[in-house]
Amino acid sequence: MTETCFRMKGTTLTSIVLEVIDFEPDNFEAQLSQKVASAPQFFTRSSLILHLIKPLSATEFELLVALCRRLQLQPMAVKGEVAELKPTINDLGLADVSQSKFTDSALRSNKASGSENNNGSGENPSQTAQQDQTVSAPPKSEPAPAAATTLKPAKVINRPVRSGQQVYAEGGDLVVTASVSEGAELLADGNIHVYGTLRGRALAGVKGNTGARVFCQSLDAELISIAGQFIMHETVKGECWKKPAQVYLEEETLRIEPLA
Repeated sequence: MTETCFRMKGTTLTSIVLEVIDFEPDNFEAQLSQKVASAPQFFTRSSLILHLIKPLSATEFELLVALCRRLQLQPMAVKGEVAELKPTINDLGLADVSQSKFTDSALRSNKASGSENNNGSGENPSQTAQQDQTVSAPPKSEPAPAAATTLKPAKVINRPVRSGQQVYAEGGDLVVTASVSEGAELLADGNIHVYGTLRGRALAGVKGNTGARVFCQSLDAELISIAGQFIMHETVKGECWKKPAQVYLEEETLRIEPLA
């Protein structure tokens, strides 16, 4: 009997969504370049879902994709006004995810000492895409409050998380008892605990849990995000750098405090 060569599984991933509100190539490129330059460690080589708010011609869409790739973004899918673009989408090796279910949270950059909401053209929401069969939505007539959500047991990782690896704790907390390397990514619907040095990316409350926190024994992260709000390495270095710390969200501003 021939051994199984592959398996297919549903998965959950976090990606950046680029909402294309208006596409005038020169103006769009200038604004997107400025956005990428504001947080290059976060945006460079990040996967991207293009959300077309208005229809584009095939030529405009091809130019949009080429522009994103030139800025080292990685378009992988498209949704929105795509009815006339399906052949072009296929030719460019992208997926049409217009019919998929998503959970969105606003992706805003802010400093630890104050909020800095970027609401200009080209703002990106963070998005978690899920297979339909993994979504269990509450009845529309009686939406379940976030506080009543039943959390799963914490996911515990007893080994270092290396560069390029991604670990996701769906429905609960993530606990890493070792260090997290630069280029690694931690995601959790709840809190993130790192009992070592945190050098990679940590995204807590990825489905919008504003009460989630990030705890670590040595803070040296590339990026920390809670419910879509994020701070970069430059901000982290100014607050509790390489010391035990916690990060939490307060009135849409990320706060960094030392652990006692």
